[in-house]
Amino acid sequence: QHTSHLCFLSGIGHTPITKREDNNLEISIHRKTSMSPALPEDDTPGGRIRRTRLEKNMLLVELAAATGLSVRSLRLAEQNKLTVSPPSLRKLSEALGMSIAYLGCFENLPEHTLGQRIKKARLYHGYTKREFGEILGLSPRMILGWEKDEYRPSEKYMKRLDTFLAILH
Repeated sequence: QHTSHLCFLSGIGHTPITKREDNNLEISIHRKTSMSPALPEDDTPGGRIRRTRLEKNMLLVELAAATGLSVRSLRLAEQNKLTVSPPSLRKLSEALGMSIAYLGCFENLPEHTLGQRIKKARLYHGYTKREFGEILGLSPRMILGWEKDEYRPSEKYMKRLDTFLAILH
């Protein structure tokens, strides 16, 4: 059995403290039952991501491991210094068990026009314009045109869009 001795310096007078270690790392993380006593109501995407993560007693590093996103990106997202892309919101939604719409604050988007409903439905599903275009066999530019109400989808596409728009009801 391999034994190593690690030497630590104490705070006062730097007296060496020797700790015996057996060939494995014994690292433990101690958590409080609640990481924050009372979180202020931050109704932004970053605030919702942070609040949901903390309610699940997850560390940033654990969320990063679960999503494949970097700790730095997650920290910036929680501080609303980085806009989270729809594909990243899909990963966060899965890891946190919360809807994409909730995490992205998409329920606040308007639905007055067909274009606004298309955009809202696309975001509720967590798709970029490119991804949504690929699903429908269209260019991202056409999706943008629909969302800006510059173009109206033909009957052929309206039937396909109805399945995506159903998420809004």
